[in-house]
Amino acid sequence: LLSNNKITVLENGSFFGLRALEKLDLKNNLISTVQPGAFLGLPELKRLDLSNNRIGCLSAGVFQGLPNLLRLNMSGNIFSSLPPGVFDELPSLKVVDFATEYLTCDCHLRWVLPWARGRSAQISERTVCVYPRELRAVPLRGARDSQLRCAGAPELHTHHLIPSLRQVVFQGDRLPFQCTATYLDNSTQIRWYHNRQPVEGDERAGVIVEESLIHDCTFITSELILSNIHVSATGEWECAVSTAQGNVSKKVEIVVLETSASYCPAERVTNNRGDFRWPRTLAGITAYQPCLQHPFAAGPAAGGSGGGDKQAWRRCDRAGRWEEGDYSHCLYTNDITRVLYTFVLMPINASNALTLAHQLRVYTAEAANFSDMVDVLYVAQMIEKFIGYVDQIKQLPDVIVEMASNIMLVDDHILWMSQKEEKACSSIVRSLERIAARTLGSNAQHMAVNSRNIAFEAYVVKPESYVGLSCVAFQRRDGGPAGRPSPNERGAEPTPDQQLRLRCTTGRPNISLTSFHIKNSIALASIQLPPSLFASPVPAAPPADCKLQLLVFRNGKLFCSTGNSSRLADDGKRRSVATPVIYAGTYGCGVGNLSEPVAVSLRHPGEGADPVAAYWNFEVLGGMGGWSAEGCQLASREPNVTSLHCRHLSNVAVLMELSGFPSEAGGAGEVLHPAMYTCTAVLLLCLFTTIITYIVNHGTILIPRKGWHMLLNLCFHMAMTAAVFAGGITLTGYLIVCQAVGIILHYSSLSTLLWMAVTARVLYRELTWKAPRQPDGDASQPAPRPMLRFYLIAGGIPLIICGITAAVNIHNYHDNNPYCWLVWRPSLGAFYVPVAFILLVTWIYFLCAALSLQCRPSHRKDVPEPLEPAPRLGAAGDLLTDSGSISVTLNSGPPCPEQDGVYSLQGQFWALVSTHVLYVALWTFGALAVSQRWYLNIIFSCLYGVTAVALGLFIFTHHCVRRRDVLNSWFSCCPSYRNALPMQAYVHPGLAPGDGSQVFIGCDPELARSGASSSSSPSSADSAGGRCKLTNLQLAQSLELDPAEGRTAGSARHTGNLPGRRGHRSRTKPCRDGKHHRLKTLRGPSSEHPSSESGSLHNSHSESYHSGRNSPGSGGRAAPRAPQDTDGGPSPSEGSDSGRRVPDLAEARRRRDNPRHGAVEREAKRRSYPLNVGSHNGGLKGSKYDMDLGSADGAAGMKTGLWKSETTV
Repeated sequence: LLSNNKITVLENGSFFGLRALEKLDLKNNLISTVQPGAFLGLPELKRLDLSNNRIGCLSAGVFQGLPNLLRLNMSGNIFSSLPPGVFDELPSLKVVDFATEYLTCDCHLRWVLPWARGRSAQISERTVCVYPRELRAVPLRGARDSQLRCAGAPELHTHHLIPSLRQVVFQGDRLPFQCTATYLDNSTQIRWYHNRQPVEGDERAGVIVEESLIHDCTFITSELILSNIHVSATGEWECAVSTAQGNVSKKVEIVVLETSASYCPAERVTNNRGDFRWPRTLAGITAYQPCLQHPFAAGPAAGGSGGGDKQAWRRCDRAGRWEEGDYSHCLYTNDITRVLYTFVLMPINASNALTLAHQLRVYTAEAANFSDMVDVLYVAQMIEKFIGYVDQIKQLPDVIVEMASNIMLVDDHILWMSQKEEKACSSIVRSLERIAARTLGSNAQHMAVNSRNIAFEAYVVKPESYVGLSCVAFQRRDGGPAGRPSPNERGAEPTPDQQLRLRCTTGRPNISLTSFHIKNSIALASIQLPPSLFASPVPAAPPADCKLQLLVFRNGKLFCSTGNSSRLADDGKRRSVATPVIYAGTYGCGVGNLSEPVAVSLRHPGEGADPVAAYWNFEVLGGMGGWSAEGCQLASREPNVTSLHCRHLSNVAVLMELSGFPSEAGGAGEVLHPAMYTCTAVLLLCLFTTIITYIVNHGTILIPRKGWHMLLNLCFHMAMTAAVFAGGITLTGYLIVCQAVGIILHYSSLSTLLWMAVTARVLYRELTWKAPRQPDGDASQPAPRPMLRFYLIAGGIPLIICGITAAVNIHNYHDNNPYCWLVWRPSLGAFYVPVAFILLVTWIYFLCAALSLQCRPSHRKDVPEPLEPAPRLGAAGDLLTDSGSISVTLNSGPPCPEQDGVYSLQGQFWALVSTHVLYVALWTFGALAVSQRWYLNIIFSCLYGVTAVALGLFIFTHHCVRRRDVLNSWFSCCPSYRNALPMQAYVHPGLAPGDGSQVFIGCDPELARSGASSSSSPSSADSAGGRCKLTNLQLAQSLELDPAEGRTAGSARHTGNLPGRRGHRSRTKPCRDGKHHRLKTLRGPSSEHPSSESGSLHNSHSESYHSGRNSPGSGGRAAPRAPQDTDGGPSPSEGSDSGRRVPDLAEARRRRDNPRHGAVEREAKRRSYPLNVGSHNGGLKGSKYDMDLGSADGAAGMKTGLWKSETTV
């Protein structure tokens, strides 16, 4: 009846009067306190059930008055331990069960087992240990006394901190903390810490610490309240539970934000530990990311227990910037790196060192595929560990040398990073130098190890009998043709049978690398140690034996200079190791400064520039090591062999500029960055599109002849430079091809800059030219200046320079460079000095042109002079009306423009400057992209790509897309474009039919407007503009307005309006002298003023035909015009076939004396064709173009009743 109630307290004497009660069931209540003497008055009680209550602590007097109790069940309560003597008042107790979810089997319960054995009491099997973890689920009665101990920090069953997660609050907020922990004994206390500093209550500062409370003898609780949070409260707040056994703490991070808090942007980080995506994070917050876990990664590689709990973290500082993250708890993503890390964590001893070394050598065989610097770091650490066992394991030095040789296959930049990080390369070299000191002794007098990239030799030497030592490092030839270097000399990876070997002899024999005596072998390095090696200084007690060791490295990849070496032998990495590296050292010999230098000879693949002899000094650059030239000097030089003397026993080599041994390129040529190929293709597409457009549509593009030549040559040479550079700069494996690439690049680079200089000069002359003033009657004219001189300058000078450079020494191109270009010293005089001079001249012209533009009048600065102004042929002027004369106009060839008809001189100037700057930047970025290493070449490759695309698009847009004449030329090739336009589209804009405008039937109006004709032949005229017929309506208008006058003038002009024959034989010379007379019949009185019809001043009134239609009295319709400024005329044609003429009366006499001109005029009088006859120039009468063009407002209708064949339009 008492079970399953809400009883909370059992007071003293609660059961008086129940003396005969044998069973008391109080389970499933809320009993938390049992006072001493609570069961008095129950002498016959045999079973007591107090299970599933909240009893936290019991004292020795609780069970008084129960002498006959046999079974006691206290399971399901909240106590974790029982005090000694709690069952002393139960002499008859046989079975006891006190299993709880907090039961801690430690030293506090050690008394239970002896008590149970002494009382013959049985502890229930359900009474199992919960804490500590190593005894979890172990029955208490089965535990040994030795297991019930109190060692280390206590393992609390309850320890809660609220809040338990990181809190982000704003300044001035209120934040309470509550810490609850297990109460063990009276020594249990709770203390608060902020950033490991104890916290004391201070109400004025807003920090309130409440007194600790104890609940049910089981829990202790403490509260901390921050009533007014400041920014200084940011950090870790810690609740520490201190007991006599130890301390346990829990922490929570608090971030206090100001009102203007910023954010760190979302960022993705990829490294050797995985791919981490850091989200947008508030300033002051530390972000966490789970590590990438591999199910097969276990044991030491997992870095400890609980691999799934590993996290990477990264803090966002208060300025909104990400700090460096901590990824050390995460596994490596690369399998090789993970395995090497496993090797580092393994313990090494004499029994497993050789086995581990062989296993590690297998992984280093693939060292060429190492992609992380930590791979080299771990191998260096393992080699350093193995060195400690070489004196115990005879085979271990061979494996170590093999591993070091394999490491030399790693990429240069990875070796450089490992050296910079932990001096890994220096560690490997120093480990090799210590082998002889540990292995040689009384049992081993000599030792030799050969590998692909390292040869090792060591001797025990007696100083008193030493007479000198000479050693040669050599390898087997590959059996190639005589005189041709082996792949090893060129840098290819040696085959297994081409191991590096050392051969030593005593004394000082004459050794020559060029004439090595061993058959089918090539000598790479030699060293001669002087007989006086041990003579100076003389030690006080000379040793009986000393150890002499020699090492030869195939290249200098293990000698990475990482600091500022501008004052060392490599001159800031300008020079690099060009030969093998040879080392000689002693141990236990007391050798100091050498009285006689060591003689060394080293082979290198080519004649590099500026060689320097140097030795490796481990102490310079803050212990990072570097090449020092002190004490070493060059002795002699032969083809591919350099000899030197050095007074140091150290690693010695020859450093050269732009040369290496072996070459790092193992194949025919390296591949450039993909962006360079893609962007070069875009550049070439734009350049060739421009070139083809200007060639095909030469007759319809309003550009001067000299401008046409210069633009095409400039685009062609830029395209040649870009194409050859992208396709052949890295073809170093083919000597002839590489030399050809270097010569072409040399020529095209110079030629492109020279064409820019020529264009700048022409533009400057255009800006500064003024028409010369000549006396009346002087018919002299400037002599023609052909375009050939520009070709001789821009094409001939580069040919001369390249020819001389190649003739002096063809090996100036390539010669073991990592790219196909001039070697450094010849390139100074053959390229860089000429380029500097060309750039200087070009920019002088640019400066002068810019000043001329600034000084020009505002009305002449920006407005281009139209090449062919469309004269308004109204009542003020007469025009031929015969179709034959129009045929002469159409077929007399295109005009010869002297200035660009689209862009002003200012626009041409800035376009040229932009092209020049982009090309120089393109060349510079391309050169740096192939000459720099690793991340720098990626940066410059991207810059090259951006510049290439910008240059191509700029040229294509400026010279094609933005030009109306080019667009018309493109659209004229489309029949749908020509046929789709209505009749109104063919009338010149701004002119009504009544104004005497011309109507273009069946052709592109813009094309007809842009020039009189696009070709000098009928076929070309048809292809350029389609079938086209020009009809002049001015005569019909004049007849409509004044019939009498029209008849008189018409009859007078009819006899002279006859077509002439075409004088063109090809389109190579579309502009000829005297051709202007074919167009003068269309000009009328306006021809007395200079026009841009041919870009000259010779079309004046004095050159007109002396007939009735030219006189002032012919109809009295010639309106006077204002005189034009002679200074504003176009400049002389510097590259055209004809020069500029000065208007005078003698020109007419000269033309009359010309028999060709007379024949043309006679032929014009003999021929006349009706306007409406079907021909290739127009449509048939009655076709779809026959329509009335009269306007609704009564504009004059146009009928050609006086023409031979009447045509109504």
